[in-house]
Amino acid sequence: MGFKQDRSTESGQIGSHLTAARLQRGLSQSELAALCGLSQAQISYFELGRRRPTLDQLVHMARSLDVSLEKLIAGSDRPGDRLSDIAIELRHLGLIDLWVKDPVVPGAFRRPEEVIARAVSGREPDPRILEAIPALLAWNRINPILLRAYGQTTRPRVTRRLAWLADIALAVERRGGFPGGCRKESLARFAERIPAPPPGSETWDSLGRPMADTPASPIWKRWRINYDADLSQFEQRARHLDELRKERRSHLRSRIARLSHDGEIGRLRRSGPENAAEGPSEMADRSVSRPDAESGRRPSGRGRRDGE
Repeated sequence: MGFKQDRSTESGQIGSHLTAARLQRGLSQSELAALCGLSQAQISYFELGRRRPTLDQLVHMARSLDVSLEKLIAGSDRPGDRLSDIAIELRHLGLIDLWVKDPVVPGAFRRPEEVIARAVSGREPDPRILEAIPALLAWNRINPILLRAYGQTTRPRVTRRLAWLADIALAVERRGGFPGGCRKESLARFAERIPAPPPGSETWDSLGRPMADTPASPIWKRWRINYDADLSQFEQRARHLDELRKERRSHLRSRIARLSHDGEIGRLRRSGPENAAEGPSEMADRSVSRPDAESGRRPSGRGRRDGE
C-alpha cells in the first residue's frame, strides 16, 4: 500500500526545515533516526512532506538536533516581522478583529512591547492596526523601559511613533476615560522618557497618510506626526474593539454555561432516563422528598401543631 503525499504547506515547510537542520548538524537520516528513536523511513517521509510528525516526534527531533521547535516549524529561531508573523500575537493583545490570510502560529508569544513596536515599524502601517495601538498600550501591562528599548532597536522613528500613540491614549483617558480602561501610569512614564524632537529638527512623519495641512493638535505637533486622523478616530477604534471584547466574553460565558448544563444533563442521563427527563432542578427536589414518600411517613418537624 502506497503512502499518500501530504501536500499541506506546513508539512512541506517542516520537511525542508528538518532537512536543513539535519545537514547543518552533519547527520544522515539513519543517524538522526537512531538519536530520536525513529526509523530512517520515518525521517525520509517527514523530509519529503509525505507524513506529518506528531508533536512528540517533533520534540524528539528538535532535541536530537539541538534546535528549537520554532526552527523546525518556521525555519528560524526568531519569529518574523511580517503582518502574518505577528497577527495572532496582536489578536491576543486585544486587536481581535484583525484577520489575515494564513497567519503564522508562533512557537511562543513575544513581549507585548516588542510586538507593538514591530506593528508600527513599517513605512506605511495598516491604519486598522495603527489606530488600534493606543488601545493595546492602554489595556496591556507595558514596561516603559522595554517599550523604549524595542522602539530604539526596531527601526528609526518607531520610538517617536510609540510616544505619540501613548500620548493619544492618555489624552483619551483625560477627556472622559479610555474605553475598557487605561494603565495610564506606565504610559505616562514611557512618554516622559522620550524627548520630543525640537521644532524643525525632524521631518514630519506621515506613516503613509499625510495631512493636507499642518496638524492643529498639540499631540501631533509635539511628536511631528502628520498622520491624517484625529483623536476621535482613535477613540472610536478603541471603543469598537472594547465592544467586541465584551461580546466575546459574553459569548464565552454563555458557551461555558451551556456546556456545563449539557454536562449535567449527560450525567443525569447516565444515572437513569427518568432523571434526564426531569432535569437537574426537578431531580434535586424529588431526591429530597423521595424518602418520606416511599416510607409512607408524613414530613417531620416543621408545620406540625402541638399535640399532633
